[in-house]
Amino acid sequence: MSKKENPKKMIKVIYFDETAATDYITIQNGGQIDWTSTENKEKLAKLIAEIDIQAKGGFNLLSFVKASISGNANTSIDTNTSKLIKSTVTNTLLTDYISMASKDKNIRQFHNDSVYAPQNSISMYRMYSSYLNIVPKEQIPIDLEGLNNALLGERGYYQMLLSSEQKPSCVLRFNINAFKNDYSLADLSKMNLSYFGVQVGECTNEQLSLEKEFETSQPNSVPDVKEIVTGNISEPSKQFLKVYDIVLAGVMSIE
Repeated sequence: MSKKENPKKMIKVIYFDETAATDYITIQNGGQIDWTSTENKEKLAKLIAEIDIQAKGGFNLLSFVKASISGNANTSIDTNTSKLIKSTVTNTLLTDYISMASKDKNIRQFHNDSVYAPQNSISMYRMYSSYLNIVPKEQIPIDLEGLNNALLGERGYYQMLLSSEQKPSCVLRFNINAFKNDYSLADLSKMNLSYFGVQVGECTNEQLSLEKEFETSQPNSVPDVKEIVTGNISEPSKQFLKVYDIVLAGVMSIE
């Protein structure tokens, strides 16, 4: 059996953007999932069976849904069962995403690599700002909380570069809320992982710096007199980096 038919398995999940994965799977299924198909009926039956096993028997999906809607569900049972459902559905979502994304040429995969924050970037500030919390407030000459709110605000995505590339050619963006098992942005530089992402745009290396972060437009360069006279007005050469939003990151099986 070929590798394409038997994709590698994810054995350790570090980061998983479930919302992005759900959107991707929904789109790939034409906007909705056909639960009347034999394959999906079997998948749903397996899903319910797994929840029932974890709940140690006695789980009835219809009764659970009715009780939840009416508000008559036992609080402790409701909470525990909800956790089991979320965990099982997430595992199914993860498996489906890897299976579909592994065959999709539009999904870029990066394997056995680490990432680092660009110099003087928002990502670097985010990584180091947490360590400043151990310093007593009276020893810091600025309002650290105010500075964090001003720079980080409601920011959801942070940009990193691949360590294996001597000359960066792409940027990997991470949703700060998608990290699993208490991992953080700073942990990524210490691990060699596999990444699944989709290209969303381009940027220059300069645009990754903190001072360029909030620029909305590039200033037009003014040609000198010689360029105007000769008509040879040269455009400044810029290297554009491809930007990928990462959906999944973790450790893949060797075989």
